[in-house]
Amino acid sequence: MSESLLDELKRYVGFGPDDEEALRELRPVLEPSFRAIADEFYARLNLHDEARHVLRSPAQVERLKSTLADWMGEMLSGPWDAAYLARRARIGHMHVKIALPQRYMFGAMTLVRLHLGDLAARHHRRDPERSARATRALARILDIELAIMLETYSEAFVERVQSLERQEKNRLVERLVLSEARYDEIVEKGEALIVTTEPDGRIVLFNRRCEALTGIDRATAASRTFWEIFGTHAEGAPVETAIASAERGQRWVRWHFTTLPASQGKLLCAIGIDVTDERALAMRTARAERLAALGTMAAGLAHEIRNPLNAAQLQLTLLQRRLPRGDVASQPAASAAAEIRRLGALVEEFLQFARPQPLRTARADLRATAQSVTALMAPEAVAAGVELALVPGDPVPAIIDEERLKQVLLNLLRNGFEASGKGGQVRIEVRLENGAARLEVADDGPGFADGDPVFEPFFTTKEGGTGLGLAIVHRIVTDHGGRIDAGRRAGWTVFTITLPMG
Repeated sequence: MSESLLDELKRYVGFGPDDEEALRELRPVLEPSFRAIADEFYARLNLHDEARHVLRSPAQVERLKSTLADWMGEMLSGPWDAAYLARRARIGHMHVKIALPQRYMFGAMTLVRLHLGDLAARHHRRDPERSARATRALARILDIELAIMLETYSEAFVERVQSLERQEKNRLVERLVLSEARYDEIVEKGEALIVTTEPDGRIVLFNRRCEALTGIDRATAASRTFWEIFGTHAEGAPVETAIASAERGQRWVRWHFTTLPASQGKLLCAIGIDVTDERALAMRTARAERLAALGTMAAGLAHEIRNPLNAAQLQLTLLQRRLPRGDVASQPAASAAAEIRRLGALVEEFLQFARPQPLRTARADLRATAQSVTALMAPEAVAAGVELALVPGDPVPAIIDEERLKQVLLNLLRNGFEASGKGGQVRIEVRLENGAARLEVADDGPGFADGDPVFEPFFTTKEGGTGLGLAIVHRIVTDHGGRIDAGRRAGWTVFTITLPMG
């Protein structure tokens, strides 16, 4: 590798002096977490048999942890020059030398990206401009690091082939078999989406990860262009695109593009990394910040309104008592009193959103909680003409404030009754999934449009609705350390709540 490659990568991702300054400012903030990130990475690595064989002893692991911490420190302090590039290349060559599968390198990059990004966002949470500047700088330097690592794998592959060409024919055949196996490990079994195309965009290579994420087999992909499948061209600056995943719904992929030498002309190579979880984390963080600010404002506003409202209610009650029966003013006074009561209820809902009570959590069976709420709401479902069902299943332990979770279920079920209408269906499902407690409330109503901010305060599709019900639900779930998502699935509107297990 030459220094020109680093200059090219800097230009490619837009890395400049402003990013260098931002990274150097971040280092003293992030450095105390380097060791914890290294510990987590090697703990995860030790869970995989294919990776464990490269870790020969605890002493080696400790040395590697220190190396990883030093790597993060140098990444944030520079200087980002030829010596920096050479040291990074040596690390990549060592990965190839010890046969570390490429997907674990991608895993390390993702782990570092998420942890450092989250720490930087929290540090600058009160300064959006500096937060955005730090996020951009981290993304650019990590993209450069990833490109350097990929370059070393590519170089190692080319060097291997050149070495094989100098050997006897029988050994060449044996070595080519090994090379193919490593190609399969890097390209076919890795977590990255890898696509190569002709200059006109026609697909030549479409790895297994692409097949799994898009639901399109490589034979079908070979008859189409990169644009037709991914909605962008396989060249230019890094770009993020949405993919309708056959595995898990819509996924976001960050693409990096490069040119590969070929016997005739050139091939374009696109390497994609799934950044859906990273984007979702950023959105949840931004939403939580907005809700916190709005909650503070709502608390003050509700407090200022409630006192004069109570006084008005009292004076109006006295007036109604003094009016003679049948007086022409009786009906307007009654209407005014009803509106004041409605406004009072709205103020109380404001306060509930703005000043939630502390949680009283304990280990509980989430399914039993759902059964209790289902039984409570059964008469209301019958009155609404809605079929209410709890999907059978096993107990699901979780750490929850049971009364607050019941409030969440009551709000979601009532919304479901109103959305589905007479003759509609509402169902609840509770299950364990990926090490977490999962609760779903689904209705067969018309739902809402994609992109609607359903958890934002004051957003509502109901006439006369306050738009605070789902905002309160979101607050309760996030206070539990969980998350709630909403979307359409096979004709159903589904609210999915994920909570820590008991």
